[in-house]
Amino acid sequence: MQFELIRNDITKMAVDAIVLPANTKLREGSGTSKAIFEKAGRKELEKACNVALKKDDQIYMGGAIPTLAFKLDAKFIIHAIVPKWIDGEHQEYDKLSSAYLSALGLADVMSCESIAFPLLASGHNRFDQNIAFEIAKESIEAYQPTNKLKRVLLVLYSPKAMQIARTQGFLIEEAIDDVYILGIDENYVSPGQRALNDGMELAGKFLDDGINMAMAFLDDQENRKKILEGGIMIAQIAISVVLKK
Repeated sequence: MQFELIRNDITKMAVDAIVLPANTKLREGSGTSKAIFEKAGRKELEKACNVALKKDDQIYMGGAIPTLAFKLDAKFIIHAIVPKWIDGEHQEYDKLSSAYLSALGLADVMSCESIAFPLLASGHNRFDQNIAFEIAKESIEAYQPTNKLKRVLLVLYSPKAMQIARTQGFLIEEAIDDVYILGIDENYVSPGQRALNDGMELAGKFLDDGINMAMAFLDDQENRKKILEGGIMIAQIAISVVLKK
């Protein structure tokens, strides 16, 4: 599985799944959440979230729920339920790692080949960015896909996040300027969105099948248990690495 870092606007990413940092009510938040709701289509996405809540009444911190991506240049949005920083004594690290693993597991089950994450919980959820980055890195690198997942992108934005990644020796593709230039042109339609527009009925059936597979995966309590246990282990590794620096 290929792990890449890129500086970009996550709402512009042409991938199979985009991860949204979510709350347990799947309501629009601030920052990245607000941007994704706006670009995907707030009315459509809110309706899809309400339907998802009715299907799964056991949404938990560190879990994830899929919906369609609507106007984004992606097939799915995976809503990863991320914790807010309290004091480090309320399983914040474990739940953040679990959110990454849950999103990766759903993407894999839904036959996604690519997924893009923002740096989860590093903004309004107030996680230290060094810890947030280490948990993201350790969680993604630890995941072993069993289906079609081939490419995972961590989408960075802030100068501090960029500095943290570069300090660790990561090469980062910077595409944000070109993406925003294209975004100014209202006539521009990305290839991925054009394909969905041209074959919406067929694409809709395919995407619904993917979400149904994801919900079946979530219904299995054993799957949830394994993800949570994996999150605890990875968070312990990530924190030990940060403390040694």
